[in-house]
Amino acid sequence: MHFYGIDLGWTGKPSGFASLLWDGKRLNLTQLARLDSHDEVLNAVTGHNSAWIGLDAPVIINNPSGMRQADRAAHELFSRERAGCYPINLSMPFVPKVLAFVETLTQRGYSTAPPTNRQSQTRHLFEVYPHAAAIRLFNLPQILPYKKGKLAIRKIALAQFRDLLAHGLSHHHPSLKPQDLPPIGDTLVQLKSCEDQLDAVLCAYVAAHFWYWGLTRNNLLGHPPDGFIVNPSF
Repeated sequence: MHFYGIDLGWTGKPSGFASLLWDGKRLNLTQLARLDSHDEVLNAVTGHNSAWIGLDAPVIINNPSGMRQADRAAHELFSRERAGCYPINLSMPFVPKVLAFVETLTQRGYSTAPPTNRQSQTRHLFEVYPHAAAIRLFNLPQILPYKKGKLAIRKIALAQFRDLLAHGLSHHHPSLKPQDLPPIGDTLVQLKSCEDQLDAVLCAYVAAHFWYWGLTRNNLLGHPPDGFIVNPSF
């Protein structure tokens, strides 16, 4: 069974991409990259008959303005941990590119509806929010601030996040101990490249976790027909 994690560049900027393979006992990281365009990401999603994709981008957007129920639920659940969700609506300028990306995957047979059975050999695509996933998976008191702020603080936080992915996921089921994660780097450009790839690994893991456990250890935040976010629950 294959799982993809995509930290999508919403406006067409580079995206993080990760691929995991379930061998029946554990997960293995088979590909990790930063890809320059949406087309490159789509080309990297190869033609497996069954695969689940965790996407760090909105998959379903129906509301002309305001925020989706999924965004509101994430904010209510995680604002104390500083992980309030960015509100999404159809008026935002990046939306056409994101929805075109999603539409291409649905044309390939990826369903955006919640799966009815866990561990099914199907094609599914759903939204993931890395900050909220990390809080649940690693029992964090608040987000690791690797996306914003001073360079020195971001480097420390990103190193912590990298260490959690490298070692913390091996204690979960399904188990993942990824090898050869990218270096942190010293510049903002290097940090951003590393961040995108690490977020992609987490998105792929959430996809695998959802496949493995279903709703037993995962929540759907929001109202599925209008957009939902999959997040681990512990």
